[in-house]
Amino acid sequence: MNYESAKIIIIVSLFFIGILIIAAIYIFFKIDIINRKLETQELQRKLAEAETEEWREKMLDKVKEKIAMTEEARDRMTRGEDLVAKYIYHQQGIEELSTELFSIYQKPINLVKKKYPDLTELDLLVICLLGIGMDNVEVCSILRMEKRTLYRRRQLIAQRIGLNSSTNLEEFAKNILQETLPEA
Repeated sequence: MNYESAKIIIIVSLFFIGILIIAAIYIFFKIDIINRKLETQELQRKLAEAETEEWREKMLDKVKEKIAMTEEARDRMTRGEDLVAKYIYHQQGIEELSTELFSIYQKPINLVKKKYPDLTELDLLVICLLGIGMDNVEVCSILRMEKRTLYRRRQLIAQRIGLNSSTNLEEFAKNILQETLPEA
C-alpha cells in the first residue's frame, strides 16, 4: 500500500468518524428534546390530576401527616394546613393565602425577613408551603407556576439565604416554621 492510498483511507476514516460524531450529537439532542416533552406531559398530567377531588383529598391527607413538632408549632402547622385546605377547596386568591400564612407564621417570617431582606413575598410564600410539607408539584399547582419556574425560584431563594443548593430548602423551611432559624 502506497502513501497516497493510506492518505485516502485516513481521510475517508476521519470523514466517517466525523459523521458518526455528528449523528451521536444529533441523537443526544433528540433524546433530550423527547425527555423534556415527556417531563412536560407528565407535569401537565399531574397538574390536570390536581384539579380532581381525589387529588385534593390526597393533598389534605399528606398535609395532615407531615411534620411532628412542639405543641405551639403544631398549632401553627394545623392553622397553615387548614388555610391551604381552604385555598384548595375554595380557590382563595394567592394574596389572601400569603397574607393568612404570613399571619400564622408571623414570628418566624419576621425573623427570616430581618435576616434575609432580599427575599420577596413570593420567596416567603414558597418557603411557607415547603415548610408545611408541600412537594414541588403541589407548590406548582397552588401557585399556578411552571415546574421550571419553581426550580428557578428555589435556586434564587437558596442563593439569597446562602444555601449550597436548593435541595436543602425543605429542611431550612421546616426549621423556619419551627422558629429554629438555622445558620446558612
